[in-house]
Amino acid sequence: MLSYQHAFHAGNHADVIKHLCWIGVINHLKKKNKPFTLFDTHSGAGEYQLDHAMSAKNKEYESGVSKVAQLSPQSSLLNHYHTLIQTYFDKGMYPGSPMLSANLVREMDNVHLMELHPAEFEKLNHVIFSQQHAAKVGGSCHVHQRDGFEGIKALTPPQPNRGAVLIDPPYERIQEYTDVSVTVKSVLQRWQQGQIVIWYPLLSARADKKSQACSAMIASLVELGIPCFQAELTVIENTEEAGMYGSGVLVLNPPWQLDVQLNDALQEVAPHLGDNTAFHLTWLVNDN
Repeated sequence: MLSYQHAFHAGNHADVIKHLCWIGVINHLKKKNKPFTLFDTHSGAGEYQLDHAMSAKNKEYESGVSKVAQLSPQSSLLNHYHTLIQTYFDKGMYPGSPMLSANLVREMDNVHLMELHPAEFEKLNHVIFSQQHAAKVGGSCHVHQRDGFEGIKALTPPQPNRGAVLIDPPYERIQEYTDVSVTVKSVLQRWQQGQIVIWYPLLSARADKKSQACSAMIASLVELGIPCFQAELTVIENTEEAGMYGSGVLVLNPPWQLDVQLNDALQEVAPHLGDNTAFHLTWLVNDN
């Protein structure tokens, strides 16, 4: 349960789609001069040294964020993402979602970061608070060593009740798909307007049970009837033995025009992530 460490996959294609979406959500919340709260259920270490043994083992960032860093983006969302990561990338690093959140929020806002893995929590705690002191990171950051599913149910709804949730477990256990569904339903019962971003892997036939569990998770959340869309990015052909051939995000209560912004960003970046890269964005429950 506690074996997963994101450093092995830092900066890969999954981070590209996930972090583009998360930045878009935060940017929309910042349009109003009112405080909001962000929740990150599986925060990881916060930032990653790309030449570290874990990140360098498979060098997944070379087909992900490295490609983004080489661009001169035209779409606004991709340009903002590029700007945020460039300072880190110049130092051979990549910021995880906690550091993106911490760098984007204002002094009036709050961020709750949850990580259960002891070693990852220790890194996260150090990174957030040393950065907050040295780099004057905005907002009020709270770091919790706790299970993210339990934590998000305990901490929501926030006061005031503006905010968003990022849920991206490793899905090492098939039970985690059900955990996501149950947790999201519980949160929305008490916080109907909460904006929720759920990342999930796209798995080939060799992981058929997990793939079916993922489809069931999405279907059960669509049944809630809450406005939602999914965006999926595939980077290799979906053959039987492909393993993880891409990933997606399911966004519940998405902010206005996030779909347009994300579509523009993916349309621009996808051709640079490999010859077999493709994406699609689909509204599953439209609020029109």
